[in-house]
Amino acid sequence: MSTDLKTDNKKTIFSILVSGILVGAGFQIGFTEIPSWKEVIVAGTASPLISAVLIMLTNLIPHDIKHKLIFTRLFNEMPAGRIHKLIRKDPRLDVIQAQTKWPEIFAKDTTADQRNSFWYQKIYKPVKEIPGVQQSHRDFLLYRDVFSGFIMLFLIATGWHWFGDRTLIGPILPSVFYILGIFTFLSLLAARFTGKRFVINAVAAAQ
Repeated sequence: MSTDLKTDNKKTIFSILVSGILVGAGFQIGFTEIPSWKEVIVAGTASPLISAVLIMLTNLIPHDIKHKLIFTRLFNEMPAGRIHKLIRKDPRLDVIQAQTKWPEIFAKDTTADQRNSFWYQKIYKPVKEIPGVQQSHRDFLLYRDVFSGFIMLFLIATGWHWFGDRTLIGPILPSVFYILGIFTFLSLLAARFTGKRFVINAVAAAQ
């Protein structure tokens, strides 16, 4: 199912990455100046090609690496490992009812890895076909892969700045890196938020 959700997201990921590239190109070339025909061709041709490559590259990055970056944890990075804390923070959920139904996730001797496994097997899988759960899963996968794409784009821009052909567009301007940094940071926050929301929405559907 996650593969199908990722396939559904491809067009949106492509559109977001192209938007980021075009905004960066605007800062690189200049919004107030009329670009030359060569700059138009380079920007127009490169944007979809680079985005297509980025989508391919994001699929090559291991999921656990993406998750470690998004949740900024080296170990037990998935939010389901902290489900007992997330449940207490969501006003939609009845903590007492959750403790009664799933005492395992609130037990002090339960590890984060065990909580994550329990959430997946006992909470998420029975409700994964519910539209609200599917949508929250799709949102998380979307922003996770958008974040990965902007990370790759940032690395490509850095490589071009140091080793690229400067006769085409010149060195990459600092403003371009600022823009890429903003896009990357916002997609990171979106991925982190939707990841936690995905976990909680599954709990709300199963409760």
